[in-house]
Amino acid sequence: MNQTMRDNKGYWIGGTIVAFLGVALVRLVAPELSGGWASLVLMFGFTLVIAGITTITFGTQRNQSESFIRIDKQ
Repeated sequence: MNQTMRDNKGYWIGGTIVAFLGVALVRLVAPELSGGWASLVLMFGFTLVIAGITTITFGTQRNQSESFIRIDKQ
């Protein structure tokens, strides 16, 4: 794991927890509910999944100054 991955570990852990919480709401909680509550929990669960995946993407971004570094092969 390189240095940038260590620096962004919080994004990976937080995003994974949020995404799995959203999946748990959609797959476990929402089917047990009925009526409007089920729809509300489904929407909230899908929103959490998208938020978790978006948070993980922040952990994969490079610094703008390091984006175009060329490595010469010998």
